Formats: sequence, structure tokens, C-alpha cells
Amino acid sequence: MVDNKVIDYFFKKAEIGEWDELDIHRIEKKFNIKNSSLKNKITDKIFFLNYYNQEIDNIVLDSISKDDLSISKPEEIIQEYMMNKLEIMEKNKLGISNIINYYLNNPKFILLSLKSSKRTINSFIDFFTVSENSLKKKLLVKSLIVVWLLAFNKWLYEDEENNKSFAIIDKGIKRIKKITSLFEEINKKQEFTLQE
Repeated sequence: MVDNKVIDYFFKKAEIGEWDELDIHRIEKKFNIKNSSLKNKITDKIFFLNYYNQEIDNIVLDSISKDDLSISKPEEIIQEYMMNKLEIMEKNKLGISNIINYYLNNPKFILLSLKSSKRTINSFIDFFTVSENSLKKKLLVKSLIVVWLLAFNKWLYEDEENNKSFAIIDKGIKRIKKITSLFEEINKKQEFTLQE
């Protein structure tokens, strides 16, 4: 993971709109990063939220306790995953909002954001077995992406608290469960143990 100081710096500059300061070469110089790891992960600032999304996923997965995993149903674990993700992102909300607004009319950024959401949700679903039908897994991922994007948009623009976006996640997962059999066909893998 790129040092937390770099992530904090990136969001602080994004909060005040100092976009020139977010040039990757400047960041490498400022933090005395000698190797190319940063450039490989964040080739341009347009990729930053894509990188951040993946890093947040790692933190969220670590935040879900082994006890919760053992007693919770898959849909409850997925709900907790989404809610935890929004909570952890809260401290960088203004920076995230400014980055998204800055690139709002950039089709490349929008496509990257959608791909990033799909990739992280898909990676999370890999912790489960979803029958033998790959189509059902794809349908589940697509359904969860819709729920996530609706909740994320509500979280980002429409309220100061997470309550409304949490309600969307709750209703969305209940709706998927009510009108499909997708959750009935997923099971936790034996190796799905994240915390000791």
C-alpha cells in the first residue's frame, strides 16, 4: 500500500482544489519515493480513486470480524461490507466529492469508476461460492453494483450522515433477496476467515 501520508496529502490537496500539486512526479519528490511503485499504481491522478477504492476494500475486509463471518448470512456480510466501506471513506468525503466533480464530464474517469466498483465487488463476491452457474454470479455482482452506486451517490451528495445511504443498502439487499434466488445459492467458503 502507498503510504497513508500520500493518501492524506492527495485528499487534502483535492479538498482545496490544488490539482497541480497532485502531479505524480511532484508527489514522488515531496515524499522522497525513489522507486516506481507509486507510478505503477497511480499512473495519473485520474486513477487515484480507482486505487483508493481497492485499498479501502482491504481495510474493510480486515474490519469484518471472524465471529461475524461465522454467524452471519452471506447477505448480511455483504451489507456490512458496503456500510463499513462508506464509514471508512467518510473522513475523505470532501476530497472524494471534489475529485468526482472535477472529472464529472470526463468519460474516461466515469468508465474507470464503474470498472473499479465492479472489480472490488467482484473480488468481494469471490469470497463466496455461487452455485456452479457463472451467470448467477454476474447477475449478483450487477445487482450489488446498482445498490452500491445508489447508496454512494446518496452518501456523497444528499445528506450529512450515512443513515440514508445505509437505508438504501438495506432496502437494496432485501429487494434482491425478495425478487431473486441469488442469495440462496451463495455460501461462505471455508477459507473466508479474515480476522483472527
